[in-house]
Amino acid sequence: MNILAINWRCIKNPEMGGAEIHFHEIFKRIVAKGNAVTLVAHKFKGAPEEETVDGIKIIRIGNKFLFDKQFKAYYETIKTKYDLIVDDISKIPLFTPRYVREPVVGILHHIHGDSLYKEIPAPLAFYIINKEKQIPKYYGNTPIFTVSESTRRELIELGQPENRTDILYNAINHELFKKIKIKKSEFPLITYIGRIKKYKNLETIVDAVDILKTEIPDLQFVIAGTGDNEEQLKAYVKNKNLDSMVKFQGYVSEEEKAELLSKAWLFVSMPMKEGWGITIIEANAMGTPAIGSDVPGLRDSIRNNETGLLTPYGNPNKLAEKILMLIKDKKERQRLSANAKNWAEKFTWDASANHFLTKVNEWFPQLASKINL
Repeated sequence: MNILAINWRCIKNPEMGGAEIHFHEIFKRIVAKGNAVTLVAHKFKGAPEEETVDGIKIIRIGNKFLFDKQFKAYYETIKTKYDLIVDDISKIPLFTPRYVREPVVGILHHIHGDSLYKEIPAPLAFYIINKEKQIPKYYGNTPIFTVSESTRRELIELGQPENRTDILYNAINHELFKKIKIKKSEFPLITYIGRIKKYKNLETIVDAVDILKTEIPDLQFVIAGTGDNEEQLKAYVKNKNLDSMVKFQGYVSEEEKAELLSKAWLFVSMPMKEGWGITIIEANAMGTPAIGSDVPGLRDSIRNNETGLLTPYGNPNKLAEKILMLIKDKKERQRLSANAKNWAEKFTWDASANHFLTKVNEWFPQLASKINL
């Protein structure tokens, strides 16, 4: 097949996240099967207008504020014939089924909903939420992949036909995680790796550390990653006099991430909601159980009392209780660790790439002769 994909960001964008990793890992494998993939994304400073990364041709146009409108204008100039359009529905939906001529399949990572009010100005949040509610209106006849059952159910509740939805799981780089051989830290170490955003609610974890500082004085919480809430979070830590217990590691490479996850006793994530949570599974691959907020997305990536624990969103006292219990109970921590490693083995990018092609073959039988499974 000759595939045209659209996402606001590409894998090299400094603001990229799980959605971009998900796309890139799956579609570089689809390229390896003999298909051609072109991705159109918005420009960012220092990036060429065109380049090829892992076989995916990337074309950059417009900017991050008006990309939805700019892509529609760009599409009308395209002369190349494509067999399939992949609309990676992220940020503001592009509503491509309104104007594209080719078959369209969507990929949706999460329904942001009211969580946007914590992250961006209220008028913009209201605008995006309203656009999300229109997804079934414009994509009702378009098959859409989601990354978790929680997101799939939310999409169906919005009005998307159930038979036009399916799950395209996130996965991890097993080769990388298997080659890292580092023992657990000698002192209690918990970690968070990811973007530092308001909706990630890292203050709740800091509050839990504050509650535990007397009972576990050698507890360390390492935060790896960057984001636009980083300086505010550092100030929050400083105001609580927790500089000796909470450390900011900044950006980490994939190898450094694997090493940190290997050393950690627990991975902790407390967002308002999540699409899935790739770092949960990455932590699991290193034998590190996760404690997460009991919200859509994490209810799927964390199997409560089996691979980790779920705890009420925004409740530092409950979170502190669960951290304390697992740090004190080595046997229970080891049980969750063993289960977590087995759970992580189920998620591979090869399986997700194959599933994408299998479902496209089912949804669009007219493309069957061009699909290399």
